Amino acid sequence: MKQLLLKTDSKNTPIVIGKNIINSSLLSKFINSKDVVIITNTTIGKLHLKKITSVLKKFNLNILKLPDGEQYKNINTLSKIHDYLIKMNFDRDLTIIALGGGVIGDLVGFASDTFLRGVNLIHIPTTLLAQVDSAIGGKTGVNHKFGKNLIGTFKQPNSVIIDINYLSTLPEKEFNSGLAEVIKYGIISNPKFLKWINNNSNLIIKRNSNSLLKIVEISVKEKISIVMRDEKESNIRAFLNFGHTLGHAIEASMNYKNILHGHAVSIGMIFATMLSVDKSTLNIDEFNLIESTIKKLGLPINIPSKISTSKIIKHMSFDKKNKGGKNHFVLLKSIGKCYITNKLTNSYITSMIESFRS
Repeated sequence: MKQLLLKTDSKNTPIVIGKNIINSSLLSKFINSKDVVIITNTTIGKLHLKKITSVLKKFNLNILKLPDGEQYKNINTLSKIHDYLIKMNFDRDLTIIALGGGVIGDLVGFASDTFLRGVNLIHIPTTLLAQVDSAIGGKTGVNHKFGKNLIGTFKQPNSVIIDINYLSTLPEKEFNSGLAEVIKYGIISNPKFLKWINNNSNLIIKRNSNSLLKIVEISVKEKISIVMRDEKESNIRAFLNFGHTLGHAIEASMNYKNILHGHAVSIGMIFATMLSVDKSTLNIDEFNLIESTIKKLGLPINIPSKISTSKIIKHMSFDKKNKGGKNHFVLLKSIGKCYITNKLTNSYITSMIESFRS
C-alpha cells in the first residue's frame, strides 16, 4: 500500500493506492462521525456493496443506489441525491462515500459540495478511468444538453482510496476506456512512461497486478503534479484536456449513449496529434508512437460514422474550454511538451475532421 498527498490551497488530500486494501481501519481514518452514506449505482452495488458495508458496521450506514450510465449525469439525478440527503435530515458532520466510476464521482462530488454548503467526501473509484483521472483533483459536475460538464464545482475530497482489486470485475470495454487517460499522461508529460506502455501493452491488457499498480501510481503522480501547480485550471491543468475537445463533442453528439468517455478521448487524441503534426512541430515518428500505443491497447481511432461533422462542430462551440467564442485545443510541440492554441478556425477544424474521417 502506498500513500500519496495532493496539496492544494483548499485541502491536503491523502490518496491511498494498493491491492485488497479496503478495511475498517483505513476507512475509519477518514470518516468524521457516525453518519455515513454510500452513494453508488445499481451495477457497482451488486458487485461491491457487500464487502464495503461489512467493514463499516460500527457506523450509522445508509445506501443510495442510482441508475448506471453517463445519460444520468444530469441535474435531475443531482436533485434526487439532494432530496434523499435532505429527507434523511443529515447534518454537516455527514461523510459521503462515492463508490463507482467517473459518473458517480462527479455527481456525488457535486452533491457533497452543495448539500449544506459542503460535507465530508471519500472517493473509492472502481473504474480505471476514475482511479487515474476523474477521482483525482477535485472536479465535480453534471452534463447539460449542450455539452459535457458545463455545470459543476471544485471540491477536494477528504481522501481517495484506490484499490486495483476493483478492476478485476471491470468489463473489458470499461477497462479499455480507462487506458486512454493513462496513455494521455505519457503523451503530455512523460515520454518514458508512454514508451513503457507501448512495450508492455500485453501485460496491461491482461491486467497483470504489478503493471496495473504501476500505471495507476504513475498516472496519479502525474495528475498530482499538475493539479498542485494549478488547482482551478487557470493554466497548465488545461493540458489534461488533450484529446477532450473533439472527444467531448463526440460524446455530446451521441447524447452520451453508445460511446464511453475514454473511447471518445482516444479518437480526440489521435485527431489532436494529427493537428500537432500539421500546425506544430510534432514529428511523424512521435505521431507513429502515439498511434501505435493507442492501437496496441485496442482503443478506437475513428469518429463514429453516424454523427455528422456539422454536429461535432456545433457541440465544440459549447465546450467549457472555449473563451471569447474561440475553440481551445491542446496541441503537442513534441511528446511531453504541449501548449494551448485558440488560432484554429472552424473552417480549418471542419476540413481537418473531414480529412481525418477519410
